Amino acid sequence: MPAKTAEEKQIERQWMILHELDRQSRATKGVTKQELADLCGVSKRTIDRDMIDLSLSRFPVWCQQEGRVKTWRLQEGYQLEFPPVELNPAECLSLILAEEALTFLAGTPHYRSFCRAMGKIRQAIPPDNDRLITKVSQAFAFRFPHLKDAKRVSPMIEQAQQAVTRQQRLQLTYRSAGSGETTSRQIDPYGIYYANNALRLVGYCHLRQGIREFNFDGRMIEVELLEERFEKQADFDLLAYSDTGFGGVRNQTPVEAVVQVGPPVSRWVREQDLKDLSQTVELGDDWIELHFQTDGQEGLLRQVLAWGSRARVVGSAVFKQAFETEVHQMYQQQD
Repeated sequence: MPAKTAEEKQIERQWMILHELDRQSRATKGVTKQELADLCGVSKRTIDRDMIDLSLSRFPVWCQQEGRVKTWRLQEGYQLEFPPVELNPAECLSLILAEEALTFLAGTPHYRSFCRAMGKIRQAIPPDNDRLITKVSQAFAFRFPHLKDAKRVSPMIEQAQQAVTRQQRLQLTYRSAGSGETTSRQIDPYGIYYANNALRLVGYCHLRQGIREFNFDGRMIEVELLEERFEKQADFDLLAYSDTGFGGVRNQTPVEAVVQVGPPVSRWVREQDLKDLSQTVELGDDWIELHFQTDGQEGLLRQVLAWGSRARVVGSAVFKQAFETEVHQMYQQQD
């Protein structure tokens, strides 16, 4: 989708201002310039210009002052006509869930845009429905992790998103989580996705000569948009790619693993939809045998280690060796 022009943004913003003025006027109160600036994500000076434009367009925008506080509203008796948006409780809950689910992007332009969109929806909702949303939000709680260091990485996300949509190459300075090594590399960005509490950029890495992914967190140091364009690999599918690996970790070579777990871990496992689980065998005494086929060996290894003494690895030879090596190294670290 092409970026909006300045004129389109202005029209959208002024329409939002009219919605808010109309809503506050119906509630027999006004709205301050700062409140409008916060709603629209612009400066108070921009709001001043918008108010002049609206007045010149013959919208009856009035300013009133009580003490030192100035508020804006529409002329008494004037109301904009908007078609009401009727929502049932289930639809209200869906809106609240969507709003909470995106809180991990708090502090980024994407979240601010979403909040403005939600503001528009609320402005088109009759008061009874608006009260229903508030009531439902107080009855349900959703907790999603926030994007770490959002203020710092926000410009990087914007540049990466622009690069993805324009198929424009990126210069990336990145620190490896494993080795701690900092490298500068050129990336053909294919997409951005969220999984396992992390926002990730995936694309073709010219340094490693293959598909790699990079977390937008403390490891992402600098992003620069380059002039070069690229063609995405025809067989690359972002949705299919994001569904591979285990725990957000992937290896180049798929492995098989057979793990036996006992209570209480086995009871927890039965309730989960574990990734890359191909077969489950009941063993008795509340133990079960789990068969995995995954290209995320390291991620699966972390999970099995977290199960502690209630897990034993019985196959394959490759995964069992990796597990035993990790356990041995953990034991040595205690000395």
